[in-house]
Amino acid sequence: MDPRTDTRIAEICTLLEAGAPVGWSRVTLDVWANVLAYELAAAAKTAEGRFAGEVRLADMTERLQELREQMYSEDRGAWLSARFVLHREAEPEVTFNYDEDPRWSPELHPMMFVRDLEAFPRADEHLRGWLRETVERGLELQRAHEANPADQ
Repeated sequence: MDPRTDTRIAEICTLLEAGAPVGWSRVTLDVWANVLAYELAAAAKTAEGRFAGEVRLADMTERLQELREQMYSEDRGAWLSARFVLHREAEPEVTFNYDEDPRWSPELHPMMFVRDLEAFPRADEHLRGWLRETVERGLELQRAHEANPADQ
């Protein structure tokens, strides 16, 4: 991995730990990423597995955007979702999803995936079925809108 990527991941983990409530034992940050939108969900638990309090996520989105740009690969594309898990006094666990449907809730408009693919193109073999179908649906909607703008 690029040393800049390692540095950015460490910065994100440091921010996550700094934003964690007193008494935390485990903090999880789930990220859904698109060039037009980011969604973050964080949870902190005590050693007993109870809710530990709110996690502050100040300055997190900008760093995640920078990380996504740094990790972009011309053939593979950009990651679609990520998970950061911190355990007190242990190495963080960080995973990135490049292929599976990130399952936004509520669902993103298909055009947002078109825009994401324009910003972060990927090789055809890395266009999974769900993503290909979503992008095709977005392009159909765009063509329909361009053909009949007054109907929209």
